[in-house]
Amino acid sequence: MADSNPEEHCGIGIRGVAIGIDSFVWIALLFVSILVAGVFTGQVETSAQGLNTDLEEGSASMALGLWLVLALGYHTVMEWQFGKTIGKALVNIRVTSTGGAGLTLGTASIRNVLRLVDWFPGLYLVGVVGIAVSDRQQRLGDRLAGTTVVSA
Repeated sequence: MADSNPEEHCGIGIRGVAIGIDSFVWIALLFVSILVAGVFTGQVETSAQGLNTDLEEGSASMALGLWLVLALGYHTVMEWQFGKTIGKALVNIRVTSTGGAGLTLGTASIRNVLRLVDWFPGLYLVGVVGIAVSDRQQRLGDRLAGTTVVSA
């Protein structure tokens, strides 16, 4: 009997590979955030070895906050516009609504803000458990946004 929904829901393994690839983007965004905070606070020094930014207290918090916004923004905009991040594209998976349509800015935002909860207490433990116990292999962010990750 043919399956009326040929899209295969993606599990922990392939999604883990995608997030591992995306972590390289996060690292690049972290460097950008540190540099911007250093320039903004005047804590950037140039030398023969390159740029040095020695952030302290408030400026370090600023860099962390900027990085968080950029990282969540990266996921939100990429999934809203393309249905996938760079990591998802490289492993051939994408995010859709549970009905199969593309994401709206609202659903992409909900899904990705809740990424912070799915991360707890570390290494996506809440998200991994959510995927493991879900019929559609959805983490908490997917469930509340009405999204799922499928093979592209």
